[in-house]
Amino acid sequence: MARITIGIGVLLVLLGAGFYFGTGMASVTALIPAFFGLPVAVLGAVAMKGDTKVVMIAMHIAVVITLLGAIGGLMMGIKNFGVEGKAAPVTAQLIMGAMCVLHVVLSVRSFIAARKARSAGGDGSGEG
Repeated sequence: MARITIGIGVLLVLLGAGFYFGTGMASVTALIPAFFGLPVAVLGAVAMKGDTKVVMIAMHIAVVITLLGAIGGLMMGIKNFGVEGKAAPVTAQLIMGAMCVLHVVLSVRSFIAARKARSAGGDGSGEG
């Protein structure tokens, strides 16, 4: 799951940078996906190098960040949907929200599998 977390984080950074430069660097708020993606990617990298407790902490923090990104991205995207002149921000917000939802869902599934593995006597790392 740490590799997926890094991938989602990198994609969020690329999304933010792409919309920032693609819209002529008109607003720093276009970088918001990157502000979420960078710590997610770093936490994924930490989870790849850490012991079980470090992995658990890093991954749970990453999920909290992506949960907030999902809520914020989808709420703002839906709120501004159809507003004239907001096509680029709405697109970025909805893509960010969808990517964050994907990470949350995959992480929760991984957490459940890790818990089952721990109770069955496995290592519970949930790596996949």
